Amino acid sequence: MLRNLLMERIVKGALLLVLMWPIRVFPMDTPYTPGPGKYPRFQAKEAEPGLTYGKADGFELPKTILFSLSPDELAADAETWIDHGFQAFFLTGAASEWSVDIWGTDGESWTIGSSDKTFQKVKEGVEICRRRGAEVFLTVAFSRYFEWFNDVAWGRIENNFRQFAIFARDTGCKGLALDIEYVWPQYHFSWDGYTYDGYSRKDLADTIRKRMTGVAKAIYDEFPDMVLLTFPEQSFSLGSHVHTAWIEEAARRDAPGGVHLCTEYTYRRPNIRYMFGHACMNNRLMQSKLSQRAWTYWRNRCSISAGLWPFGQDPEDYHGEAPNLDEFRQAFAASLMMSAKYNWIYSHNLRPFMLGRDLQGYGDERMREDYMGIIRDRAVVTAPKYLKVAADLRRMEVRDFSDELGLVVAASFAGPREEGEVGLFPKEVYSPSLIASAADSIWKLGLRLQRGEELDLRKEFGTQTRWLLVGPFDNHEKQGFHFAYPPEPRADPRQEYETERGNLKWNLFEAAEGRATVNLTEAFDRTEEVCAYALCYVSSETDQEVQIRVGANDSWKLWVGGELLRECPEEGRILLDREILPVRLSAGKTPVLLKVCNNKKDWGFIFRITDSRGKPARGLRYELEP
Repeated sequence: MLRNLLMERIVKGALLLVLMWPIRVFPMDTPYTPGPGKYPRFQAKEAEPGLTYGKADGFELPKTILFSLSPDELAADAETWIDHGFQAFFLTGAASEWSVDIWGTDGESWTIGSSDKTFQKVKEGVEICRRRGAEVFLTVAFSRYFEWFNDVAWGRIENNFRQFAIFARDTGCKGLALDIEYVWPQYHFSWDGYTYDGYSRKDLADTIRKRMTGVAKAIYDEFPDMVLLTFPEQSFSLGSHVHTAWIEEAARRDAPGGVHLCTEYTYRRPNIRYMFGHACMNNRLMQSKLSQRAWTYWRNRCSISAGLWPFGQDPEDYHGEAPNLDEFRQAFAASLMMSAKYNWIYSHNLRPFMLGRDLQGYGDERMREDYMGIIRDRAVVTAPKYLKVAADLRRMEVRDFSDELGLVVAASFAGPREEGEVGLFPKEVYSPSLIASAADSIWKLGLRLQRGEELDLRKEFGTQTRWLLVGPFDNHEKQGFHFAYPPEPRADPRQEYETERGNLKWNLFEAAEGRATVNLTEAFDRTEEVCAYALCYVSSETDQEVQIRVGANDSWKLWVGGELLRECPEEGRILLDREILPVRLSAGKTPVLLKVCNNKKDWGFIFRITDSRGKPARGLRYELEP
């Protein structure tokens, strides 16, 4: 994923060069193969074996928050939940999202303060929690898009947040929990709603920071000692401007409650090393984005709050299947260890089941009791190594944890939204000593993009963005990947292909100026459960060893010189240098054919040919004629 990575493995791979006559490309064994070492999300799903669990002397545990209870549920069930091991609650339903009038939730907008029925119900529930030492956070979701440049709208929006803070303060809530997730398309510069008519990308980023600073001022003016929880994590997206604006304002006031980042990537990735690595990654992100004053404040008063999702199915299949008992035990232990103030459980509307009231609706009593027992027991992993790492993470130390965790925090570049990202990668594949300079370069590029700088990314990375395309072919139930459609393996751009939907012919596609990726959703009308082929010809002045670097969404196959070089049946993402394939090019012209199959949503690829250090290979031309 980076320009200067995998050098050790590439050298080893070069020793395995196999000449294949008479084609113009000479494949060699690749630096690594698909599987747990290459796709870290699979390792992240597996509990680390051989660990022991128990209590740790002197290791203070965080409060576990339940997401979420309505005002009625809080008053009726808070004590029962506290008996099950929860010490705090996200309160939803009082302020369902940012545009509501919280005083009108009871249907009587003219009642404000102690005469408001919702206020009375919440205050009753909060008082029950207070007596048991539990805390409540008024939760507000970003469920409607914002008009960032509408000054009139923002006068009302800031007043709404002011009222949320007053309501939370006067009902006795510990603070606010602001969920910024649901307007996520607005956190990408490529959102369809952004016209850039009269404003630039930088203007947009600056305005988001300005607006969210205004929100922070409104809530802190009314509730200065509140605890602010926010989620989910945002990497290099525009959404991170929301979080950093709040932290900067809290730091300016030295707000005593701190700002606590509630993570969702940790929902169903229970491996303790990846849980800890995710905290390390977010601390590194904060260090790179915050002012020195805010970074000091982050370290002194703030924390990472790991979230878990034990029950229920993920309809989007983003987080994967529910954890088994061993996985949940490790995930919960890791969340207790890495979270200094709070960890939290997402109930996914299965609260009756969790309390044993709806066993037929989901699962059996033994299963429920085992999982809930883990929450009550609050055991941690007792290995000294992991206790030491957890203590360092709680202190917000930013250092190389790869020796303890076997993981590296590294920046990458992702399409089709053309943004920087940060991820965790196995140390044995991505050696820190080999990628340090490249990681720093990509990290800085990600920050520049986030700030709204206009960059020529095609030139920056040296990617090929002019191709002949043909498609779409059917990929129903993901079977198109396995079916050999007529263009493979030796495509002829002069041919047309008959399909049930009509004849398909090759057409020129060229990405917009400055873009690094090929977004296939822009080239075809049908974009889901489909496949397409991309063809170009690489002319080399000399025989030379190069690296073909590919990242595609979803599955793909690559032929060079008519020979299959690599196939990736796993659904993946458009990440720069996701696959690095050493090959030997002969002088002359060589056809390159890429088949990319899509299931749902994003569809495309990023492609470049480099030397062993990730620089564009010399003496190459990309052409579209045989």
